Amino acid sequence: MGNLWIGPPGAMAEIDQAAKSFDRTADLGTSEFRSLGGRVTLTRNLTPVRRLKLAWDLLAPAPARALDRIARRVDSARPFAVVDPTAGNVLDPQQALGRSDPGMPLTQWYLGNGTGSIAATTAGDYVLNSTDAAGKAAWRSARWAGGLFPVTPGIVVSFRPPPSFTGVGAQTVQITWRDGTGAALSTSGVTGSVLTATAPAGACYLTPYSMPGAIGTYSLAGACLTYGGTAENGVPGDGLPPMSVTGYTDTPGRPLPYRSIGLDLVEVSSATG
Repeated sequence: MGNLWIGPPGAMAEIDQAAKSFDRTADLGTSEFRSLGGRVTLTRNLTPVRRLKLAWDLLAPAPARALDRIARRVDSARPFAVVDPTAGNVLDPQQALGRSDPGMPLTQWYLGNGTGSIAATTAGDYVLNSTDAAGKAAWRSARWAGGLFPVTPGIVVSFRPPPSFTGVGAQTVQITWRDGTGAALSTSGVTGSVLTATAPAGACYLTPYSMPGAIGTYSLAGACLTYGGTAENGVPGDGLPPMSVTGYTDTPGRPLPYRSIGLDLVEVSSATG
């Protein structure tokens, strides 16, 4: 994608100037204790926490103002989305593997059409059990309101369902665009294995769907939802967690009106507080 998008769903600002520094190292939450006898004990958080550190030199006035408003919570005090240009798959890591993360409060899939079910195998892997050709799976975000993935008008989104869905029937891939209340605005679709489409005016969220087009049992492992490029199977899930600002610097540049901006961001548990 190249560019970074940041802000609340439906109103993300595009920052087209590359940051002079960009650190996305996750906080693993690991602590080490060494006993007097020399033995080492580790404790760690169940899920690493994402942190971002971004800095721009001589940022143009429009993107500088957008970042300033976000940092100072002018428009909203709630957490916001950061579409990281290096993230190849915004599905959560376990979701991309066709598994369920025990730390997530919402089911990560649901049956969007047809008859059948989505259930776990004895090994803990999730599958779509489709009992008619119209069986369709829907992917849901565990971090955003209503289980919807955040977008903003004009951003390019690409979705590729799991490899198991391909080559068995009249496969279709769809994205339903939704407004700020979660109501459907329109749907983009294609007969095939990958859909790439541009979010329309008024879009704040999306729901991706796919239908294998035949009765059967299909693994949910290997799906990819990406922003700005073309989705590929097998890309590790990077997640799209809500973020909040923990540090902010704003230095007037030379020449004015350019500004040098720095942001420190941290992943939060949900977008509601």
